[in-house]
Order: sequence, then C-alpha cells, then structure tokens
Amino acid sequence: MRAFIVALIAGLFVSGAAEAQLFTHEYHGHDAGWLVLSISSSKDANADPITLFYDQTSDGSDHGSLQFSRPDWSDLSFGSADFHAGDEVGDVVVRSLHPGTYQLDSFLTRMGGKNFGDTFHIPFTILPGQTTYLGNFRFVSAHEKGFVGYLRARDFYFVVRNFARRDIGIADHKDHPPRGRVSVALPDLMAVNSPLFPLPDEQANRH
Repeated sequence: MRAFIVALIAGLFVSGAAEAQLFTHEYHGHDAGWLVLSISSSKDANADPITLFYDQTSDGSDHGSLQFSRPDWSDLSFGSADFHAGDEVGDVVVRSLHPGTYQLDSFLTRMGGKNFGDTFHIPFTILPGQTTYLGNFRFVSAHEKGFVGYLRARDFYFVVRNFARRDIGIADHKDHPPRGRVSVALPDLMAVNSPLFPLPDEQANRH
C-alpha cells in the first residue's frame, strides 16, 4: 500500500497535479488529538514540494501527508508562507487525528526535474484532547564537490529543531487550530538512525 501511495504521489509531482496538501486525513470525533509540525527550506531551495508521509502503526488504516510548497515565484515577499526569516521560509501543518500511535515513515520531493525520496521511522503518539508537537523539519540540500547539479541521497537531509512557541502560535491562528495541552516530542535522532536525519555533530560534514 505504501509503495502504491508513493508511486501515485510521484506521478502527481510529474504531472503537476499535486495540490497544497495530499491525503489530508482528519478525524473530528470527541476524542480527537492534534499533530503540529512545521516544514521549511531555504528561500532559494530547488526542492518543491516537500512531503512527509505518516500512518497509524497498528494497521496503517489512518494515513496522510504533511506538505510544504514554496510560495509562487511572483510572491517576492514570501507573504503567503506561514513564516519567513533570513534565508528560511516554511509552513506550519496541523492535523486532527484519531488517538493512537503513528509514525512518519517516508518523504518525497522533486528537484531538478527528478523525484527524490526515502523511508525512515519516527514514531509519535496522539492523545485525546491534546496536541503533539514534533518540531520544525528544515530541509537542507547540499551539492557534493564535483557533482554540482547531480543530487544523490546523501546530498540532502532534515534538521529538526524546537520552535514550539513560534509554531504553536501560528497554529493557534489557523482555521482549525489544535487544542489542549501541548507535548513537545522531538524525534530521538539516535533512534531514527537515518542519513536523512544526521546528528548535530554530523551536520557540519554534510555541507
């Protein structure tokens, strides 16, 4: 099922039919909980859109995507993005979900006319009436020396940071804001053990 979904999204990327958010599963029962995270990149990044996929670990029945699409080229002030500062621009994504254990398990983006993606495992828990904040996922792309214009898996990665005050503040002003107590649950990068999520002391060697 996961392979089918990723293949479908890849097809949409190629065709240009991908919308701002894909598979935006929402649950609005009385025991709903909320997921909040932000996705960002540098203003001149050529990766667009950047999509993270999640599913419920029990049976995969609840699945969806979290996506950041850079503002249109004509939006020189990046005013349509949720935040922009320095060379960074991004959006805060909110999902209302059924309580349970989930995982971020893959991502997909498009750079230089090609699709790039990978799988990983970042678990998180949604509790009734509460909000889980997973952090800011900043996408970083770097060319290897001698390979400018040719991207390989180790040429891009995510930096995960805690911007809960900013991101929750933005989420609170969305049309469907999160509610309840906020739990900050940044991923354990050591446990993730993926080149897509290098440890802080490894990131300097990836530029």
